[in-house]
Amino acid sequence: MKKLYLIRHAKSSRDTPGIKDKNRPLDKQGKAQIKLIGIHLARSGIVAQALYSSPAKRALDTAKGIAQRMGFPCARIKVMPLIYTSGVFRLLKMIKGFSNQVESAMVFGHNPEFFHLVNYLITNKINKFPTCGVFGIDFNVNSWRKVARKKGKLVFRALPKKNER
Repeated sequence: MKKLYLIRHAKSSRDTPGIKDKNRPLDKQGKAQIKLIGIHLARSGIVAQALYSSPAKRALDTAKGIAQRMGFPCARIKVMPLIYTSGVFRLLKMIKGFSNQVESAMVFGHNPEFFHLVNYLITNKINKFPTCGVFGIDFNVNSWRKVARKKGKLVFRALPKKNER
């Protein structure tokens, strides 16, 4: 069994003129989302053996904040540039390349790619993927290479606001 948790970065600021998209920081709401979701993941007993993040500041800061609350060493977060620039099929190729020693992985990234990836991997559909939302998908396979379209089962969902659940 392989478990994949896709986490969209927390709410970021667009208030700083002239800042590149990749360097946009989290805003106050985003920092609060990380705290809420990180605590929820820890209390739910969610464990990941590997964390992968987009290099975008907002995604990496989300990954670090959640990792800290889950007791995962931030130094072990793997920054993957292709998460920032890729569509569904390149993201899927990356996932298929995960080490089979990893049973449970978290990937921190962006919409609309993550929204489309979740809907590609599961048989049912999600309607939205809010900032700092988490979708956990189980695959009844023994190798990440076998992860494929509509082969996943949505088994976990955490959204930062009660009205988004």
